[in-house]
Amino acid sequence: MRTAVFMGLGAALALLAGNLLAQQSSSPATAANKPAASRPATTVAAVPAKPATGQGNIRYIASVRDIMHVMIEPAADKIFGAVAVDVTAAGIREKKPETDEEWDELEHSALALAESVNLIKMADRPMARKTEMNVDPEGPELPPAQIAAKVSRSRALWNKYTNALQDSAVHVLRLVEKKDAKGLFDYGGELDMACETCHLEYWYPDDKKNRK
Repeated sequence: MRTAVFMGLGAALALLAGNLLAQQSSSPATAANKPAASRPATTVAAVPAKPATGQGNIRYIASVRDIMHVMIEPAADKIFGAVAVDVTAAGIREKKPETDEEWDELEHSALALAESVNLIKMADRPMARKTEMNVDPEGPELPPAQIAAKVSRSRALWNKYTNALQDSAVHVLRLVEKKDAKGLFDYGGELDMACETCHLEYWYPDDKKNRK
């Protein structure tokens, strides 16, 4: 009798062990199909979040016009004004960066100018805010809606001009890294030309016609 009980108990334990092994060796797909409440909490935590990819997550907050006014123009003005020679009745006065802090500020401006070009090259970015698209600006500048239409018709040319501006900004950055004040002074005309060439094409083309 005792032998029979032990044999029955052993069979029951063997059956239970087999069931446990079968559950542990079940495929991930089977475990994933179980209700969430029946799965261990670590199952969900162990699944890595899928990284966001593509441009679908980009939000355009500023327009091209905003970036020009807030980032590009102040950065370019800082570079243009960094080195100068003033001739006055009192004599010749040279202006150039002297301290490490002044050179750092100039480096920040060159970096901001170079990177802001990438922002205005993004094809889906609006040229101006909706309320500004058809506002006639003062002077020869075209309304933003007309500028946007011109850019849309000649995207390759737009990229060519913006790339030239970025190349100029990178060149300025190299001069700043070397603290080459004379190089900055000599290169100022090239940077100005990179800006003006694009402006004459898209912002005030009538001035371009008058200069021919």
